[in-house]
Amino acid sequence: MKCLLFLMLSSIWCAGAQGSDDADYRLQLDEDASYRLYQPEAPRISDYARRQARRAALGALPFATQIEQAAEAGGIEPELLHAVVDAESAYNARAVSPRGALGLAQLMPETARDYGVADAFRPADNLRASARHLRSLLDRFGRLDLVLSAYNAGAGTVKKYGGVPPYPETRAYVPRVSDRYEALKKLSTPVAPPLPASPYRLRADSTETRLVQSGL
Repeated sequence: MKCLLFLMLSSIWCAGAQGSDDADYRLQLDEDASYRLYQPEAPRISDYARRQARRAALGALPFATQIEQAAEAGGIEPELLHAVVDAESAYNARAVSPRGALGLAQLMPETARDYGVADAFRPADNLRASARHLRSLLDRFGRLDLVLSAYNAGAGTVKKYGGVPPYPETRAYVPRVSDRYEALKKLSTPVAPPLPASPYRLRADSTETRLVQSGL
């Protein structure tokens, strides 16, 4: 990989001794001259490495495989679906709320019907509908706080108030899910490889700055 050196100089003097192992580049800089030395490009993290890191971080959580599949099919991140399921039911596939929400992602019966779910207690179907519903809300509202508000209190309520509704339950729900989502994202993000060392180093003389290859 090439190291790019961009110099904005008034004058440049490059010298290299024939037959010498100490060949270098001498930069005679006038006053107010400047230079920029770019490091080599950092290696890119492959999609495979990202998937492996995500699976390592999320694989021990309940319903990890079903959530990954539902999230991929619905076009959302599995970390978001995990965060919603954790907050909604604590991964209890048989959960029923006082208002009648059902299953892992606490789907209301009408929402389940909208997404073709006949049995909201069936984890795969419940998660699939939840992922699709979250995708729909993301497309509609864009912002995560509004998406979570709509999931908790209904899209009509978010529209009515023009933002997060003033319900204590929703005001507590939004940061709870957001924080869990961000924590899972942090866990599942692969560590970027270190930036390769530059093959050049700068050495200052009395009136010159010299750029020499490292190791010479």
